[in-house]
Amino acid sequence: MKKTVRLAALTVAMGMVGQPALAAGFQLFEQSGSGQGRAFAGMGAASDDASVQWYNPAGLTAIKERQVVAGAHYIAPKADYNDKGSTGIFQLAPGSGDDDGGQNAVVPNLFWKGQWRAHDIGLSVVSPFGLETRYDQDWRGRYLGVKSDMKSIDINPSIARKLGRLSLGAGISAQYLDVTLTQRIPTGAPVPAALYEGTSELTGTSWAWGVNAGARYDVGEQDTLALSYRSTMSHTLIGQAKSYTATGVYAGSRDAKAKITLPATVDLSWSHRYDASLEVLASATWTGWSSFKALKVVDRATGTTLSYKDENWHDTWRFALGANYRLNDRWLLRGGLAYDQTPVRDAYRTVRIPDNDRRWISLGARYQVSSALKVDLAYTHIFADTTPINETLAPGSTLIGEYDNAVDIASVQLVWRY
Repeated sequence: MKKTVRLAALTVAMGMVGQPALAAGFQLFEQSGSGQGRAFAGMGAASDDASVQWYNPAGLTAIKERQVVAGAHYIAPKADYNDKGSTGIFQLAPGSGDDDGGQNAVVPNLFWKGQWRAHDIGLSVVSPFGLETRYDQDWRGRYLGVKSDMKSIDINPSIARKLGRLSLGAGISAQYLDVTLTQRIPTGAPVPAALYEGTSELTGTSWAWGVNAGARYDVGEQDTLALSYRSTMSHTLIGQAKSYTATGVYAGSRDAKAKITLPATVDLSWSHRYDASLEVLASATWTGWSSFKALKVVDRATGTTLSYKDENWHDTWRFALGANYRLNDRWLLRGGLAYDQTPVRDAYRTVRIPDNDRRWISLGARYQVSSALKVDLAYTHIFADTTPINETLAPGSTLIGEYDNAVDIASVQLVWRY
């Protein structure tokens, strides 16, 4: 049996692509090809290019020229599920029903930086949250989840002003969310009975608004400190609860809605220039994942609960340390390490989001093609701990197993000054 596990990202003017979960939970930290080269260390205090505005809008003041930045990340995930003694309805013949594999994908990013009077202005078009776990229709845990698909797009204009050593910035986000959840419906027939099972599907879309703000302070000629904040995004997803027969024939639907609050973030970043060649950067990022308490879907007409799942996520920290080293007039080298804490508690881990702590190692380089064009290249490997899962459908029926996860990322980015 084989599972396809991927995360989906949706970006304006660049289409829709799938990708694996690359930051804790279903947050996508990957919004910059230059930042990728040092595991996104110190992004709030960085001055690489216009992509810094997503992490701290005050960083626009460090980019002196007008820019367009476009990049892409090639993602190669590994996500293997191995059963460790599931019970009840999840019991199958030894060795059957276990899924492994992943799906490669390309994920883009796009930024613009300009000038308005004495202010620096910018625009980010990114996908800050995304998730798709997609299993075979007859996999062992199909009654808990087959497809879990979340796509997001965030359009974020920003403005900043430099006041001596201090820079201040702010922005507004318009965020779109599209969610689809499916699972198989038990028939009561002897297991396996996938050929006789129907499918339930929950869908919903939503728009939400949020704000972000940041400050950047040049302590001296060598050090920069930066602090930034991005607000929660409160979505009310409006959609339908549908059902299909075993042959895929539509069997009916009900109007549904669900509320989900995506987390706030606070980032503290620092950069230090030892000399003209070497810059060291570090950051600590807090994400308020405790806003994700449960996944509850209700009937819009009656208020009846159609689906409910406790999540009970906790707030997390991400720590990163990296460096830029200028080799010569043409080449800049990068490297970085990061630790990314999962918000998922072991007791509440689900097949829809089998998340765990991650450790990053990244390498990157920038090549100056001409006075107007730069090219960034980066490679990252993400290690994850063996991830246990113990999810119960009903008394006596529990999915018990482990996930072995890892991700490789290759990135390219163009920075055009005009």
